[in-house]
Amino acid sequence: MPTVLITGAAKRVGKALAELFAARDWEVVIHYNHSEEAALDLSLGLQNKYPDRHFPIVRADLSDGDKFVALLMDKLPAPIKGLDALINCASVFEPSSVAETDYHLLRQQMAVNFEAPFMLMQAFYQLHGSGAIVNILDTRIVNNSWSHAAYSLSKKALMELTRMAALEWAPGVRVNGVAPGPVLPPPDKDAAHLKKVAADTPLKKVVGLNDLAESVWFLIANSAITGQIIFCDSGAHLKG
Repeated sequence: MPTVLITGAAKRVGKALAELFAARDWEVVIHYNHSEEAALDLSLGLQNKYPDRHFPIVRADLSDGDKFVALLMDKLPAPIKGLDALINCASVFEPSSVAETDYHLLRQQMAVNFEAPFMLMQAFYQLHGSGAIVNILDTRIVNNSWSHAAYSLSKKALMELTRMAALEWAPGVRVNGVAPGPVLPPPDKDAAHLKKVAADTPLKKVVGLNDLAESVWFLIANSAITGQIIFCDSGAHLKG
């Protein structure tokens, strides 16, 4: 049975991905940091629905140096023996312009959004040598909006890493990315804000969680694709 590790899998996009892969006969390792209750609820719910699998949960702070690599890669929870896929979904998203971004904020955004995926990708390649990686990016990678400067820069860096690793690690490990647009409102915003953002896209619609999850599934399942970025953003990237 194939196994996928999904970072940030307890809530929001990560949860939708865990549910889709579970429904398609995959074992899922559920990573979380602060959302222990949500991770447990997800794991138990999936175990009840698919009793032949385990859906283990693993807590790791992706901003804490490189300690998380051992927790998530070197010491997989029993009975998991290895991984066939890695989805880097966990992220932090804080507003701050270039002028306002201090060192602490820059380090936080880069550590979780870029450095942690980098280290996990590297460990996946070194330990397994084959399989598929998908990085969750953001439609912001095509523009120079400064409202979330450190976040946007971290995702731009992850985009370039996606392409670089895809070339270096072929043919054994395929590396791709999905850049979503308006999927869920930020924690401090409501559905009205999301609809307003979506109304400014060419398709004028909110991106469904299932649409985003299907994009990730496509890249994992299609063995002829590597180094690709899919914009699942209702066309937002076309406007720059």
